[in-house]
Amino acid sequence: MTNIPVPFFDLTRQFSSMEGEMLAAVVPLFRSQQFILGEAVSSFEEAFSKTLGVGRSIGVSSGTDALVVALLAAGLRPGQGVLVPSFTFFATAGAVVLAGGVPIFVDVDPASYLMTPRIVEDFLGRETAVSGHGSLRTRRGEIPVAGLLPVHLYGRMVDMEALSGVAQRHGLFVVEDACQSVGATFQGRPPGVFSQAVAYSFFPTKNLGAAGDAGMITANDPAIADHCLRLRVHGSRKRYEHEEMGMNARLDALQARVLSVKLSRLDGWTRRRQELARRYNESFSGLPGVTVPVDPELAGGRSGHVYHQYTLRVLREGRRDRMRAFLSERSIGSEVYYPIPLHCQKAFSDNPTIHGPLSVSEALSREVVSLPVFPELTDEEQERVIGAVRDVLSS
Repeated sequence: MTNIPVPFFDLTRQFSSMEGEMLAAVVPLFRSQQFILGEAVSSFEEAFSKTLGVGRSIGVSSGTDALVVALLAAGLRPGQGVLVPSFTFFATAGAVVLAGGVPIFVDVDPASYLMTPRIVEDFLGRETAVSGHGSLRTRRGEIPVAGLLPVHLYGRMVDMEALSGVAQRHGLFVVEDACQSVGATFQGRPPGVFSQAVAYSFFPTKNLGAAGDAGMITANDPAIADHCLRLRVHGSRKRYEHEEMGMNARLDALQARVLSVKLSRLDGWTRRRQELARRYNESFSGLPGVTVPVDPELAGGRSGHVYHQYTLRVLREGRRDRMRAFLSERSIGSEVYYPIPLHCQKAFSDNPTIHGPLSVSEALSREVVSLPVFPELTDEEQERVIGAVRDVLSS
C-alpha cells in the first residue's frame, strides 16, 4: 500500500496549470505600479456579475469585510440583533459584532446543516415578542431584531425564496453569507435574488480563491450597491469628502487580476467537485453509522451544490475522531468544520440572547468530517480515500 500523502487540499497543483497566464496578468500591474482599484478591479467586478448571473458586484478586501459592509448597507444599526446559525465559521457572527450588532444564535437543520426557513420561523415565534413600539425583540436580553444572515454552508444554498417570505412577514432584512458558495444555485437561481446583499469570500482555499484575502458583495438594489461602494472607501464618494464612517475595505488590483484568470475556470472546477461528490456518495450511501451530504436538486437532474466541502456526519460518540486518526495513519488528509459551535465560543460568552443548548449544532461539531474534494484530486487518490473510509466504517 502506498504511503504517498493524499492532501486535503493542494493549491500548488492549481497554480502549476496556469502559471504563465497568472504571471502575464499581474506583471503589468508591477510595471504600472497602479495597485488600488482602477480597471483591474472594475473589469473583474463586471465579469463576476456576468459569469454568475448576479447583481452589481463590489470588490472588497475579504469575506469578513464583505459581510460587515453588506450588513451596514442593508441597514443594521448599533445594538440591533441579527439571526445567524451557530454552526458556521466565526466570521459570520463576528461580522455582526464588527458592524455594531448582536448575533442571535439559531440552531441548524440536522440533514442540511443550514438555518432553514422553518427553523427561523419557529425561533421567531418562540424566542421573540413584539414590543409596545411594534418592534420585534428577543425575549432574552430585549434585543431588537433587524435581520437574518443565512449561511450557504459547504456550498449548498438555503431556500432563499421561502426564507425571504419569513423575513418580509417580520419586517427583517436579509444578507446572505455565500462565502463558501461561489457559483451555487437553488432551483436555478443564484444568491441575491431574494435578499438585500450577498457576501462572498475569495480566501485562497475557496472554490474561487485569490492569492491572499479578497471578497465581493453583490446587490440588485442600486442604492445598496452605491452604499457599499461608499463604505469600502472610508464612507466617501468624492476624494476627501466623507459622508459617513466607512472602512478601508477595497479589493486589491493584484487580487482582481488573479481572480480574473481563475474565473473562467470556475465552472469546470465546480463540475469536477460535483463529480467527486457523486462518487463519494455512491461509495458511502448505505454504510452504517454515516450520513452523506444531500443535494435536494439532484432528483431533478441538476445540482446547485458546489461542494466547497464534502462533509460526512459520522454517528456515535468518538467515532469521527477515530476515523480521522485512521485516515492520518494512511497519509490521507481530513478536516473538521467546525469543532466548536459559535454559541460556545468564548468571544460570545456575554451574549445576552443565548438561550441554552443548540443541540444540532453541538452534535454536528462532534460528528462532521470533511474529505478531500478539490478539483485537482485524482481519481486514484479518491479511490484511496474511499477505500480507507469504507475500511474504518466497516470495522
